[in-house]
Amino acid sequence: MPREIRYTILIPALNEAQTVGICVEKARDFLKQTCRENVAWEILVADNGSTDRTREVAEREGARVIHVPERGYGKALTAGFRAARGRFVVMADADDTYSFGDAGLFFEKLEAGYDFVIGNRFRGKIESGAMPPLHRYVGTPVLTLFAKVLFGVKIGDVNCGMRGLSRDAFLRLHLKAGGMEFATEMIAKAAALRVKTTEVPCDLRRGLRNRSPHLRSWRDGWRHLRFMLLFKTFWTFFVPGLILSISGLVGMGMLLFRDILNPGWLPRLDSKHVLSGMMMFLTGMQVIWFGAIAEAYSFSRRFDFGSRPMRAIRKWFSLERGILWGGLFVLAGILIFTYLATSFYSGALPHLTDCLRLDLAGFGITFFLFGVQMVFASFALSFFYLRIK
Repeated sequence: MPREIRYTILIPALNEAQTVGICVEKARDFLKQTCRENVAWEILVADNGSTDRTREVAEREGARVIHVPERGYGKALTAGFRAARGRFVVMADADDTYSFGDAGLFFEKLEAGYDFVIGNRFRGKIESGAMPPLHRYVGTPVLTLFAKVLFGVKIGDVNCGMRGLSRDAFLRLHLKAGGMEFATEMIAKAAALRVKTTEVPCDLRRGLRNRSPHLRSWRDGWRHLRFMLLFKTFWTFFVPGLILSISGLVGMGMLLFRDILNPGWLPRLDSKHVLSGMMMFLTGMQVIWFGAIAEAYSFSRRFDFGSRPMRAIRKWFSLERGILWGGLFVLAGILIFTYLATSFYSGALPHLTDCLRLDLAGFGITFFLFGVQMVFASFALSFFYLRIK
């Protein structure tokens, strides 16, 4: 009866014939020296459609190779994790930039009960020329800062390509990203699911390849940042929307009360500035509606795992409630304009000053448009909500 495999070293590769054999050899030497005789292991290469001798070289050195025809770093790693037979998997690139001798630190943490272990190159040794200055001093620190703020993680290097993951954690994460942003998805979803995570020092060397790297600094950096912003709709939509809408509503209210109580106060701010407040409020609310729809879509696709905004939507939202409240705001706007028209063309109601009339007109337009927004956004939101109900 074959022994259960405990350790897998996973190496994604695309046209790495020059270095993949060296990586497999180093991984094999490490595993042979480290693992006891009764501990089974494997080296798995996820070949992402190489057109050179990558597959042949890897198999010659003793690796098991799977073919991943759909291109993309994330696609290769996802297929690799699914094909891995080991209980614990450590991944590293095939370009000989990472030391497979460091894999022991990753397996040690996984054995200690951690489900996700990420390397930190800044705590290890970075060989001269191994990391471009743009990545070392700008790209990685900025993306790491975003990850800390958005996801609350306590790691120092979000872009390190050497990581360890238990198979159980991989199945829980439902990783889907196909490109380089796969690395960010692992961190974001591990934080969302409260997967037990830690980091270990990791060395980085220049490697031996004589071709340009697959990584594209600006394109892939944007893809990482884009994923973070899409994953955290609270910061991307709700915070800016709330700031805009509250600022606009407060400004409109201050102008209204100024014109009622003391029209001469702050003469530089006349009632036409109520239009600025109206624009800010409606823009902010539109952003919030977009955020709610994006959150529902994200949840329906298992993109996240039930964030605070989604929990609030599921608790309070219904199409009927949205139509009712939207209709009430539309009615409020109509009533304001009815009052303004009646007071202007007849003596049945008190005649207001021009400043107050403009203030109230601003509120009437705001209520009417906000109500329309609410009704139709509720229909759009309900479309996704019905799918996840």
